[in-house]
Amino acid sequence: MFDYFKNLTTEQSIYFYVALFFSVIFILQTVFTFLDLGDSIDIDADFDSEVDIGLGDSIGLPFQLFTIRGIIGFFLVFGWSGFLLSKNNVHPILTFILAFVFGAITLVLVALIYSLALKLETDGTTKLKNAIGKEAEVYLPIPANNTGYGKIHVVISGALREVDAITYGEALTTGEVVRVVQVLNDKVVVEKIKNSEGEK
Repeated sequence: MFDYFKNLTTEQSIYFYVALFFSVIFILQTVFTFLDLGDSIDIDADFDSEVDIGLGDSIGLPFQLFTIRGIIGFFLVFGWSGFLLSKNNVHPILTFILAFVFGAITLVLVALIYSLALKLETDGTTKLKNAIGKEAEVYLPIPANNTGYGKIHVVISGALREVDAITYGEALTTGEVVRVVQVLNDKVVVEKIKNSEGEK
């Protein structure tokens, strides 16, 4: 197997090292994502905000074309495509063109997937907004003063859902009846419902 990577030409070496570098980046990014660390790392968040380019708007695309994930995908596929094509004696110019096309296709596909994921997240938040004003029951205790979150059971669009919830007031225990007053990202803010006409 290792013989396949011996005696590389300059062209093959360039493609190989590009592919290898971005493969490592892709693997690390995947590991961070599965460990739920990807978006919580300050470096990654800052890098995303600086490099993501909304070029899609300027050329009529309904999504951001250039994102960190898309660029990594482009060079990953570009590198391995170029390496494999050059190893199979495809003309250097044709190799570059094909590798670039394959990388560009990957860039667009990643942008589409990322856009769809954001839309799903937005749809979920929109559905949660339908819970505002509804009564709910605390399922897992909710710490006081937004020091943590618990869970509630609330009916949204005719279906009983389990939703993460926080409160800015006193701690809420399992079984207490609360009212949803606000939506924050993928959580709701609840407050305790006073008993009868006016428990103080």
